[in-house]
Amino acid sequence: MKASRVLGIVILILEVASLGLFLICGQTIFSIMGTATPGGGELPVVEDPQSQTAILTFTFTPRNTGMLTANVEVGLGLTMNDGSFETMNKTTANLKPGVGRNVSLSIRVPLEALREYSNAGGTLDIFTSIKTLYDIIRLDYIVKSEGGN
Repeated sequence: MKASRVLGIVILILEVASLGLFLICGQTIFSIMGTATPGGGELPVVEDPQSQTAILTFTFTPRNTGMLTANVEVGLGLTMNDGSFETMNKTTANLKPGVGRNVSLSIRVPLEALREYSNAGGTLDIFTSIKTLYDIIRLDYIVKSEGGN
């Protein structure tokens, strides 16, 4: 009886500790999520007529107000519906608790592909992955923007 009682107490302590750790991880991830997502604005486009390309830049400032260190990975990509063009760039920021960081991410796109995208010929994707607790806990999400909107 004594061994089963000790085992029951150990299991209860592990359950409470797991719940606490889950809540701390969730609080860290959701504190960063609001600062690492696109704000609904437009991406600045700089055209270079000489090389017939455009540069799309996504700038954001993720901030970790949580209790654990987290890694934020963001990718920016453009894909044509017919598969004729695809590009992607990604970067990672390591954020300790209470730290924010300016991050800028750019892709180079041929002007013709950008025109095709704006005529509903493709999608612009922003991928975000937030990981914490030694990359054991993670949240991934993708924001897609169909061309022509």
